[in-house]
Amino acid sequence: MTAVVEELAPDPLPAALIRAASARFGLPGEARIEFMRHGENTTYGITAPDGRRFALRINRPGYQTPDAIRSEIAWMESLRRSGVRTPVAVAGVDGDPLQNATSAEGWSRTAVLFEWVDGVPLSGVDDVQPWARLGALMARIHVLTRAWTPPAWFTRPAWDGEALVGDEPRWGPPDPERRLAPADRAALEACRAEVRTRLDAIGTGADRFGLIHSDLAFENVLVADDGEVVIIDFDDSGYGWYLHELAVVLYPHEGTGGFGERRDALVDGYRGVRELPDGWLELPTFLMARRIQTLGWLFSRADTAHAQAQRARRLASTPKAAREYLAWANEHPV
Repeated sequence: MTAVVEELAPDPLPAALIRAASARFGLPGEARIEFMRHGENTTYGITAPDGRRFALRINRPGYQTPDAIRSEIAWMESLRRSGVRTPVAVAGVDGDPLQNATSAEGWSRTAVLFEWVDGVPLSGVDDVQPWARLGALMARIHVLTRAWTPPAWFTRPAWDGEALVGDEPRWGPPDPERRLAPADRAALEACRAEVRTRLDAIGTGADRFGLIHSDLAFENVLVADDGEVVIIDFDDSGYGWYLHELAVVLYPHEGTGGFGERRDALVDGYRGVRELPDGWLELPTFLMARRIQTLGWLFSRADTAHAQAQRARRLASTPKAAREYLAWANEHPV
C-alpha cells in the first residue's frame, strides 16, 4: 500500500477516535499513525513499535452494513486460500475483524485493520506488462469466485443497471447541481438511457455477471517489487458485470495516448485465462457507465479531496465524451 497524502481535504476524524480504533486491535498507544486518505472511507497507515505496518480503515457511516463488511473479508480470505494475494484482515481484541470504536467526544465508527501491502500504484508504472498481468488476475478471480460457495450470511450490493445509471443510482445522479449546459445535459441523459438499454440487452447471465472487485482504479492496484500485481481495498465489491471490472481500471486513462495499448494488454491478459466473447465486448458502454457512475460520486462525496480535484475536469470532458458515445452507439445498434 502506498500512502496518499490528501492536499485538499484534511483528516476529518479526531485523533482520539483513531487511537481508540487502533486500540481495538491491540496496537499500543505509541504506534505511529499517519493520515493517508479520506475517500469512500478514511484510511490511516500505522507503524507499530516493532516495525509491523498496517492500514486502518475507518468505515464511512451508512455505506456498508456490518454483514457486508464481514462478507468482503470472507471473500478476500477465500481468494487468499486459492493463492490470490489479498490484504490480511487482522482480528480485533475480541477475535472479530470488524471493531466499533468510540471516543470521549461522542464519535463512533466501525473499523477494519489490514496488514500492510507494499507496492507502487499501477497508475505510476509506465510499463504496459502489468496491465496484462492485471487482466489475467481479474479473470482468475472471476473463475475462482464462480466456483466458490459463499457462507449463508454473505451479502454484497449489486452494481447493476439501476445502481450505475438508474433513476436512483447508488452514488447519486451525475449532475445534481445542473452544472452542464442544457444541451450537454440532454446528451448525458441520452447516454444514460442508451447505457441502460444496452446493459439490459447484455443481461446478467452467469458468464458475464458475478461478484467483482468493482474499484480497480487509482491506488487499488499495486505492482510489487517482483512485478506481481496485487489488488487491495475490496470495499466496493459487489455483483456486477465482468466488463465493468475492466472499464473501471481503464476509465481514468480514457483519452490518453497510451489508452489503446493498455486496453489491449488488459483484454489479452484476461482472455489468456477466461473467455471474453466479442459479441458482448462493449467497453464503450461500460466506460460511459463508469463516467456516469463516478460523476454522481464526485457530487455525493464532495467532502473528499479526490472529488474536489476531479469534478471540474470530469464535467468539462463529459459533453464531448457523451456525443462520441452516442455516435458510436448509433453506428453499433443493439
